[in-house]
Amino acid sequence: MSALKRLWKDTMNIYRWAEYIEKGVTKSREDLLHSNIRCHYSKGSLTDTGDNSVPILKNSHTLFCDVGTDLKEGDRVIVTQRNGRQIELSVGEGFLYTNHMEFSVKRSDEA
Repeated sequence: MSALKRLWKDTMNIYRWAEYIEKGVTKSREDLLHSNIRCHYSKGSLTDTGDNSVPILKNSHTLFCDVGTDLKEGDRVIVTQRNGRQIELSVGEGFLYTNHMEFSVKRSDEA
């Protein structure tokens, strides 16, 4: 286990929409794909230069997970932080690195 992964104290459950055929009718439902996957949820602030060079503070949310994790853009994730607090996230674009993956995420309560 890498030093980076030792710092991950959060866990996540991954949900994904899928289509099924029942009695000749196509239906869709959200299924739980994986549960209790180790991860790290991070919230940071970015300074963006807006109109007329006036700085604007924006929040950025990032989800770190293992390279082999089955996580895709559009999935819904419920992260349980080390203090027990649960946060619902929508997964955005992912970036693959040698030892981990990073996904930009959006909190459902800020949508």
